[in-house]
Amino acid sequence: MINTWRTRQGRTDRGTGALEYVAAIATGAVLIIGIALAGIGGQLQAMAAEAICSITRQANCVNRLTLTPYQQALTGKYVALGDSFASGEGAWDYEEGTDYDDRDDLWPFNNDDEDHNRCHRSKNAYAQILAADNDFAGGSGFVACSGAVIDDFTRPNGDNTGEDPQLAALNDDTSLVTLSVGGNDLGFADVLRDCVINGEGGVGMIDSCQEKHDQRISERLPELRSELVELYQKARQKAPNARIIVVGYPPLFVEDPDDDYGNLLFAEDQEWMNERAGDLNAVLASAAAEASVEFVDPTDAFRGHGLGSDDPWFNDLDWGGPGLMLVDPSSFHPNAKGHAAFAKLIQQQLEDPR
Repeated sequence: MINTWRTRQGRTDRGTGALEYVAAIATGAVLIIGIALAGIGGQLQAMAAEAICSITRQANCVNRLTLTPYQQALTGKYVALGDSFASGEGAWDYEEGTDYDDRDDLWPFNNDDEDHNRCHRSKNAYAQILAADNDFAGGSGFVACSGAVIDDFTRPNGDNTGEDPQLAALNDDTSLVTLSVGGNDLGFADVLRDCVINGEGGVGMIDSCQEKHDQRISERLPELRSELVELYQKARQKAPNARIIVVGYPPLFVEDPDDDYGNLLFAEDQEWMNERAGDLNAVLASAAAEASVEFVDPTDAFRGHGLGSDDPWFNDLDWGGPGLMLVDPSSFHPNAKGHAAFAKLIQQQLEDPR
Protein backbone atom coordinates (compact mmCIF):
# COMPACT_ATOMS: atom_id res chain seq x y z
CA MET A 1 0.00 0.00 0.00
CA ILE A 2 1.37 3.41 -0.96
CA ASN A 3 1.92 5.75 1.96
CA THR A 4 0.02 8.94 1.15
CA TRP A 5 1.67 10.91 3.96
CA ARG A 6 4.35 13.37 2.91
CA THR A 7 7.87 12.05 3.77
CA ARG A 8 11.10 13.90 4.34
CA GLN A 9 14.51 12.15 4.65
CA GLY A 10 12.77 8.84 5.10
CA ARG A 11 10.54 10.08 7.93
CA THR A 12 6.80 10.54 7.78
CA ASP A 13 5.87 14.18 8.52
CA ARG A 14 2.35 13.46 9.62
CA GLY A 15 1.77 16.86 11.26
CA THR A 16 2.47 18.78 8.08
CA GLY A 17 0.50 16.34 5.97
CA ALA A 18 -2.49 16.58 8.25
CA LEU A 19 -2.35 20.35 8.12
CA GLU A 20 -2.26 20.36 4.32
CA TYR A 21 -5.03 17.77 4.21
CA VAL A 22 -7.32 19.86 6.41
CA ALA A 23 -6.47 23.01 4.49
CA ALA A 24 -7.29 21.29 1.20
CA ILE A 25 -10.66 20.19 2.54
CA ALA A 26 -11.36 23.67 3.86
CA THR A 27 -10.34 25.24 0.56
CA GLY A 28 -12.55 22.89 -1.39
CA ALA A 29 -15.44 23.58 0.94
CA VAL A 30 -15.00 27.31 0.47
CA LEU A 31 -15.02 26.91 -3.31
CA ILE A 32 -18.22 24.90 -3.19
CA ILE A 33 -19.89 27.23 -0.70
CA GLY A 34 -18.70 30.25 -2.66
CA ILE A 35 -20.39 28.96 -5.80
CA ALA A 36 -23.56 28.02 -3.96
CA LEU A 37 -23.79 31.36 -2.17
CA ALA A 38 -22.65 33.62 -4.98
CA GLY A 39 -25.96 35.40 -4.99
CA ILE A 40 -25.94 36.04 -1.26
CA GLY A 41 -22.84 38.20 -1.04
CA GLY A 42 -19.27 38.17 0.14
CA GLN A 43 -19.60 38.19 3.91
CA LEU A 44 -19.83 34.41 4.36
CA GLN A 45 -17.00 33.90 1.89
CA ALA A 46 -14.90 36.38 3.86
CA MET A 47 -15.67 34.49 7.06
CA ALA A 48 -14.61 31.24 5.41
CA ALA A 49 -11.39 32.88 4.25
CA GLU A 50 -10.70 33.90 7.84
CA ALA A 51 -11.15 30.27 8.87
CA ILE A 52 -8.52 29.21 6.33
CA CYS A 53 -6.20 31.87 7.76
CA SER A 54 -6.59 30.28 11.17
CA ILE A 55 -5.86 26.78 9.82
CA THR A 56 -2.98 27.47 7.44
CA ARG A 57 -1.43 30.48 9.21
CA GLN A 58 0.00 31.80 5.95
CA ALA A 59 2.41 34.68 6.39
CA ASN A 60 0.48 36.96 4.01
CA CYS A 61 -2.85 36.24 5.65
CA VAL A 62 -4.28 38.94 7.93
CA ASN A 63 -6.26 37.03 10.51
CA ARG A 64 -8.93 39.48 11.61
CA LEU A 65 -10.07 37.05 14.28
CA THR A 66 -7.10 38.18 16.38
CA LEU A 67 -7.68 41.92 15.85
CA THR A 68 -9.80 44.28 17.89
CA PRO A 69 -12.67 45.96 16.00
CA TYR A 70 -10.66 49.17 15.91
CA GLN A 71 -7.58 47.43 14.52
CA GLN A 72 -9.73 45.70 11.93
CA ALA A 73 -11.06 49.07 10.74
CA LEU A 74 -7.48 50.23 10.07
CA THR A 75 -6.33 47.23 7.98
CA GLY A 76 -7.45 48.67 4.64
CA LYS A 77 -9.04 51.74 3.12
CA TYR A 78 -11.58 54.07 4.73
CA VAL A 79 -14.35 55.23 2.37
CA ALA A 80 -16.89 57.91 3.28
CA LEU A 81 -20.24 57.75 1.49
CA GLY A 82 -23.34 59.87 1.87
CA ASP A 83 -25.26 63.07 1.33
CA SER A 84 -24.72 66.70 2.37
CA PHE A 85 -24.46 65.81 6.06
CA ALA A 86 -21.48 63.62 5.17
CA SER A 87 -19.93 65.75 2.41
CA GLY A 88 -19.63 68.79 4.65
CA GLU A 89 -22.18 71.12 3.09
CA GLY A 90 -22.05 74.18 5.31
CA ALA A 91 -18.61 73.41 6.78
CA TRP A 92 -16.96 75.37 3.93
CA ASP A 93 -13.43 75.00 2.48
CA TYR A 94 -14.75 72.78 -0.29
CA GLU A 95 -12.46 70.63 -2.40
CA GLU A 96 -11.59 71.93 -5.84
CA GLY A 97 -13.93 70.57 -8.46
CA THR A 98 -16.87 70.13 -6.06
CA ASP A 99 -17.84 73.79 -5.61
CA TYR A 100 -19.53 74.89 -8.81
CA ASP A 101 -21.42 78.13 -8.18
CA ASP A 102 -25.05 77.95 -9.34
CA ARG A 103 -25.05 81.70 -9.77
CA ASP A 104 -22.81 81.29 -12.80
CA ASP A 105 -25.85 79.88 -14.59
CA LEU A 106 -27.55 83.28 -14.28
CA TRP A 107 -24.98 85.08 -16.44
CA PRO A 108 -26.15 85.35 -20.06
CA PHE A 109 -22.61 84.98 -21.41
CA ASN A 110 -21.81 81.83 -19.48
CA ASN A 111 -20.89 79.33 -22.19
CA ASP A 112 -21.65 76.39 -19.90
CA ASP A 113 -18.22 74.86 -20.42
CA GLU A 114 -17.50 74.23 -16.73
CA ASP A 115 -18.00 70.99 -14.91
CA HIS A 116 -21.18 71.23 -12.88
CA ASN A 117 -20.26 69.58 -9.60
CA ARG A 118 -21.87 70.88 -6.42
CA CYS A 119 -21.01 67.95 -4.14
CA HIS A 120 -19.38 70.38 -1.71
CA ARG A 121 -16.89 67.99 -0.16
CA SER A 122 -15.46 70.03 2.68
CA LYS A 123 -11.95 69.85 4.08
CA ASN A 124 -13.65 70.22 7.49
CA ALA A 125 -16.02 67.26 7.05
CA TYR A 126 -15.95 64.48 9.62
CA ALA A 127 -14.58 62.09 7.00
CA GLN A 128 -11.49 64.26 6.58
CA ILE A 129 -10.99 64.43 10.34
CA LEU A 130 -11.27 60.66 10.73
CA ALA A 131 -8.86 60.08 7.83
CA ALA A 132 -6.30 62.41 9.42
CA ASP A 133 -6.64 61.04 12.95
CA ASN A 134 -6.37 57.33 12.09
CA ASP A 135 -3.66 55.37 10.30
CA PHE A 136 -5.62 53.53 7.62
CA ALA A 137 -3.31 51.09 5.83
CA GLY A 138 -5.01 51.71 2.48
CA GLY A 139 -5.57 55.43 2.84
CA SER A 140 -9.00 56.97 2.44
CA GLY A 141 -11.62 57.84 -0.15
CA PHE A 142 -14.27 60.56 0.06
CA VAL A 143 -17.19 60.35 -2.37
CA ALA A 144 -20.10 61.77 -0.33
CA CYS A 145 -22.05 64.35 -2.29
CA SER A 146 -24.47 67.08 -1.29
CA GLY A 147 -27.99 66.24 -2.41
CA ALA A 148 -27.32 62.51 -2.74
CA VAL A 149 -30.18 60.03 -2.57
CA ILE A 150 -30.17 56.25 -2.41
CA ASP A 151 -30.18 55.93 -6.21
CA ASP A 152 -26.85 57.77 -6.36
CA PHE A 153 -25.20 54.82 -4.62
CA THR A 154 -25.92 52.47 -7.52
CA ARG A 155 -26.11 54.86 -10.50
CA PRO A 156 -23.94 57.75 -11.71
CA ASN A 157 -25.01 61.06 -10.17
CA GLY A 158 -26.47 62.91 -13.13
CA ASP A 159 -26.69 66.20 -11.24
CA ASN A 160 -22.94 66.41 -10.63
CA THR A 161 -20.23 65.96 -13.25
CA GLY A 162 -17.84 63.07 -12.75
CA GLU A 163 -19.66 61.38 -9.88
CA ASP A 164 -19.74 57.59 -10.24
CA PRO A 165 -22.09 55.41 -8.20
CA GLN A 166 -20.90 55.78 -4.63
CA LEU A 167 -20.79 52.03 -4.01
CA ALA A 168 -18.22 51.76 -6.82
CA ALA A 169 -15.68 53.16 -4.35
CA LEU A 170 -15.91 49.99 -2.23
CA ASN A 171 -14.04 46.72 -2.69
CA ASP A 172 -12.48 43.82 -0.78
CA ASP A 173 -9.71 46.09 0.50
CA THR A 174 -12.13 48.51 2.17
CA SER A 175 -11.91 48.17 5.95
CA LEU A 176 -14.19 51.01 7.08
CA VAL A 177 -17.26 52.62 5.55
CA THR A 178 -19.22 55.54 6.97
CA LEU A 179 -22.57 56.16 5.36
CA SER A 180 -25.20 58.87 5.75
CA VAL A 181 -28.25 58.89 3.50
CA GLY A 182 -32.03 59.01 3.76
CA GLY A 183 -32.79 62.63 4.56
CA ASN A 184 -33.17 63.65 0.93
CA ASP A 185 -35.12 60.49 0.11
CA LEU A 186 -37.55 61.47 2.85
CA GLY A 187 -37.73 64.98 1.41
CA PHE A 188 -36.31 66.91 4.37
CA ALA A 189 -34.62 69.50 2.14
CA ASP A 190 -37.86 70.12 0.26
CA VAL A 191 -39.75 70.38 3.55
CA LEU A 192 -37.34 73.00 4.88
CA ARG A 193 -37.52 75.03 1.69
CA ASP A 194 -41.29 74.84 1.77
CA CYS A 195 -41.56 75.65 5.46
CA VAL A 196 -39.45 78.79 5.37
CA ILE A 197 -41.98 81.59 5.29
CA ASN A 198 -40.75 83.27 2.11
CA GLY A 199 -43.99 84.08 0.34
CA GLU A 200 -43.06 81.96 -2.67
CA GLY A 201 -45.52 79.10 -2.57
CA GLY A 202 -44.37 77.96 0.84
CA VAL A 203 -46.53 77.33 3.85
CA GLY A 204 -48.89 80.20 4.46
CA MET A 205 -48.66 82.31 7.58
CA ILE A 206 -51.68 80.56 9.12
CA ASP A 207 -50.59 77.01 8.30
CA SER A 208 -47.98 74.85 9.94
CA CYS A 209 -45.40 72.75 8.19
CA GLN A 210 -46.56 69.75 10.15
CA GLU A 211 -50.08 70.03 8.77
CA LYS A 212 -48.80 70.08 5.21
CA HIS A 213 -46.13 67.36 5.28
CA ASP A 214 -46.70 65.05 8.25
CA GLN A 215 -48.87 62.45 6.54
CA ARG A 216 -46.60 62.17 3.50
CA ILE A 217 -43.54 61.55 5.67
CA SER A 218 -45.38 58.97 7.78
CA GLU A 219 -46.35 57.06 4.66
CA ARG A 220 -42.83 57.24 3.21
CA LEU A 221 -40.91 55.93 6.23
CA PRO A 222 -41.74 52.19 5.93
CA GLU A 223 -40.82 52.15 2.24
CA LEU A 224 -37.60 54.03 2.98
CA ARG A 225 -36.64 51.43 5.57
CA SER A 226 -36.80 48.65 2.98
CA GLU A 227 -34.67 50.68 0.56
CA LEU A 228 -32.07 51.30 3.27
CA VAL A 229 -31.82 47.62 4.20
CA GLU A 230 -31.20 46.79 0.55
CA LEU A 231 -28.58 49.55 0.28
CA TYR A 232 -26.71 48.41 3.39
CA GLN A 233 -26.70 44.83 2.12
CA LYS A 234 -25.28 45.98 -1.22
CA ALA A 235 -22.57 47.90 0.62
CA ARG A 236 -21.72 44.73 2.54
CA GLN A 237 -21.46 42.76 -0.70
CA LYS A 238 -19.08 45.36 -2.15
CA ALA A 239 -16.99 45.59 1.03
CA PRO A 240 -17.19 42.18 2.74
CA ASN A 241 -14.22 42.86 5.03
CA ALA A 242 -15.28 46.30 6.22
CA ARG A 243 -16.90 47.68 9.29
CA ILE A 244 -19.88 49.68 8.04
CA ILE A 245 -21.10 52.52 10.23
CA VAL A 246 -24.39 54.24 9.40
CA VAL A 247 -24.47 57.81 10.72
CA GLY A 248 -27.80 59.30 11.79
CA TYR A 249 -29.14 62.85 11.66
CA PRO A 250 -29.02 65.26 14.63
CA PRO A 251 -31.99 67.44 15.61
CA LEU A 252 -31.61 70.85 13.98
CA PHE A 253 -33.24 73.00 16.64
CA VAL A 254 -33.15 73.46 20.41
CA GLU A 255 -35.59 71.36 22.39
CA ASP A 256 -37.77 74.31 23.41
CA PRO A 257 -37.62 76.72 20.45
CA ASP A 258 -39.15 80.17 20.11
CA ASP A 259 -40.87 81.68 17.10
CA ASP A 260 -37.50 82.83 15.84
CA TYR A 261 -38.00 84.65 12.59
CA GLY A 262 -34.26 84.63 12.06
CA ASN A 263 -34.87 81.25 10.42
CA LEU A 264 -38.55 81.99 9.65
CA LEU A 265 -39.85 78.75 11.10
CA PHE A 266 -42.67 78.53 13.61
CA ALA A 267 -41.69 77.07 16.98
CA GLU A 268 -44.12 74.18 16.50
CA ASP A 269 -42.52 73.37 13.14
CA GLN A 270 -39.05 73.34 14.69
CA GLU A 271 -40.28 70.89 17.33
CA TRP A 272 -41.95 68.79 14.65
CA MET A 273 -38.80 68.62 12.53
CA ASN A 274 -36.80 67.51 15.57
CA GLU A 275 -39.34 64.75 16.14
CA ARG A 276 -39.16 63.67 12.52
CA ALA A 277 -35.36 63.52 12.71
CA GLY A 278 -35.86 61.11 15.60
CA ASP A 279 -38.28 59.05 13.51
CA LEU A 280 -35.76 58.89 10.67
CA ASN A 281 -33.02 57.79 13.06
CA ALA A 282 -35.26 55.01 14.35
CA VAL A 283 -35.71 53.78 10.78
CA LEU A 284 -31.97 54.01 10.11
CA ALA A 285 -31.20 52.07 13.29
CA SER A 286 -33.75 49.38 12.50
CA ALA A 287 -32.51 48.98 8.93
CA ALA A 288 -28.89 48.85 10.10
CA ALA A 289 -29.73 46.13 12.63
CA GLU A 290 -31.45 44.01 9.99
CA ALA A 291 -28.48 44.38 7.64
CA SER A 292 -26.00 43.63 10.47
CA VAL A 293 -24.16 46.95 10.20
CA GLU A 294 -23.40 49.52 12.89
CA PHE A 295 -25.37 52.68 13.65
CA VAL A 296 -24.40 55.91 15.38
CA ASP A 297 -27.14 58.22 16.68
CA PRO A 298 -25.90 61.82 17.09
CA THR A 299 -28.98 63.07 18.96
CA ASP A 300 -27.46 63.18 22.46
CA ALA A 301 -24.09 64.48 21.27
CA PHE A 302 -25.75 67.47 19.58
CA ARG A 303 -28.13 68.24 22.44
CA GLY A 304 -27.84 71.87 23.47
CA HIS A 305 -26.21 72.88 20.18
CA GLY A 306 -29.20 73.21 17.88
CA LEU A 307 -30.27 76.38 16.14
CA GLY A 308 -31.48 78.81 18.77
CA SER A 309 -28.79 77.79 21.27
CA ASP A 310 -25.88 79.93 22.43
CA ASP A 311 -23.42 77.62 20.65
CA PRO A 312 -25.11 76.24 17.52
CA TRP A 313 -23.39 73.52 15.52
CA PHE A 314 -25.52 74.35 12.47
CA ASN A 315 -25.77 77.19 9.99
CA ASP A 316 -28.95 79.21 10.29
CA LEU A 317 -31.01 80.40 7.35
CA ASP A 318 -28.90 82.15 4.70
CA TRP A 319 -30.41 83.92 1.72
CA GLY A 320 -27.10 83.70 -0.14
CA GLY A 321 -28.33 81.31 -2.81
CA PRO A 322 -28.48 82.14 -6.51
CA GLY A 323 -31.27 84.38 -7.71
CA LEU A 324 -33.78 86.26 -5.61
CA MET A 325 -35.16 84.95 -2.32
CA LEU A 326 -33.43 81.59 -2.62
CA VAL A 327 -31.94 79.75 0.33
CA ASP A 328 -28.22 78.99 0.32
CA PRO A 329 -27.63 75.21 0.48
CA SER A 330 -25.45 75.63 3.57
CA SER A 331 -28.54 76.62 5.56
CA PHE A 332 -29.62 74.12 8.25
CA HIS A 333 -26.44 72.05 7.82
CA PRO A 334 -23.72 71.28 10.39
CA ASN A 335 -20.88 73.78 10.54
CA ALA A 336 -17.24 72.91 11.26
CA LYS A 337 -18.02 72.49 14.98
CA GLY A 338 -20.80 70.08 14.09
CA HIS A 339 -18.50 67.97 11.94
CA ALA A 340 -15.89 67.88 14.69
CA ALA A 341 -18.64 66.51 16.96
CA PHE A 342 -19.58 63.91 14.34
CA ALA A 343 -15.94 62.84 14.06
CA LYS A 344 -15.61 62.46 17.84
CA LEU A 345 -18.78 60.37 18.00
CA ILE A 346 -17.72 58.08 15.16
CA GLN A 347 -14.23 57.74 16.65
CA GLN A 348 -15.82 56.54 19.89
CA GLN A 349 -17.80 53.96 17.93
CA LEU A 350 -14.64 52.85 16.13
CA GLU A 351 -12.74 52.24 19.34
CA ASP A 352 -15.65 51.01 21.48
CA PRO A 353 -18.44 49.55 19.31
CA ARG A 354 -21.89 49.60 20.84
